[in-house]
Amino acid sequence: MKNKFYFNLQQKITKGEAWRLLSKEFRQRKIENPLLDAKILAKYAFGLTDIELALKEQEIATIKQLEKLQQLGNYRLAGEPIARILEEKEFYGLNFKLNKATLIPRPETELLVDLAIFYIKQKQQEGKKKINFLELGTGSGCISISILANSNNISAIATDINKEAIKIAKQNAIYHNQNKQINFLLGNWFDPLKPDMQFDLILSNPPYIATEKIKKLSLEVRKFDPFLALNGGEDGLEAYRIIASNAKKFLKQNGIIILEFGKGQEEEIIRIFASEGFANFSLKKDLANINRAIILQKI
Repeated sequence: MKNKFYFNLQQKITKGEAWRLLSKEFRQRKIENPLLDAKILAKYAFGLTDIELALKEQEIATIKQLEKLQQLGNYRLAGEPIARILEEKEFYGLNFKLNKATLIPRPETELLVDLAIFYIKQKQQEGKKKINFLELGTGSGCISISILANSNNISAIATDINKEAIKIAKQNAIYHNQNKQINFLLGNWFDPLKPDMQFDLILSNPPYIATEKIKKLSLEVRKFDPFLALNGGEDGLEAYRIIASNAKKFLKQNGIIILEFGKGQEEEIIRIFASEGFANFSLKKDLANINRAIILQKI
């Protein structure tokens, strides 16, 4: 990377000066949220909490600490997102470990968790004691684990084609004490499932970016998010066709599917699922008032 950022390690620099110098560099280089990003990286490099960083503003940073912050700062200047640098991201109030095989969880995806929890509670109020669900393409496991952490008497199976994604998802499940409620299976979509498995709920945030559009995405996404987790095929809808053509045999009667999708894809997704016999389509908007999720029912 050209024009790397360096501290003058011959001078004594306080921890407060260090993160402010980095913030200034971020601002000059047009990094979004320069102040916040610099503080987050400083906390990580110095091993401090928010309060500790504020209390230790005048403490001299060691050369090792400055070198660490310098390294992290240059990762950010190269376009790497904060969540990638720290290898973790908050989602639905929980912290999740990430690796190169997993997407960074987006706030809009929390809508899937909200919808699933609502459905589960509704079914339980109707007298259904135990509920199970399937997540396709689990990635870090953030969706399934968040649902499990906020519900009772439920179990889950989650699949992913990438063994490194499955590995980190298992770690996240253990960290959040949900590993006994969920079984992670390695394989493509429905492939790892036994033919007789059936679920009350199937959900997924599948890849929905058309292949040609990926190169037009922001640097942070196209360079640092896994291609497989973004690539929805020629029209962005390849995964929805796979799900639509396979889901019915794994879904219990009156069971539902909850899917995230991209802007403007809803009409074609409804057509895909209607052709497979699904009905009672319901669209749900995200916080930006954009249609972001669809609920489909097996009848």
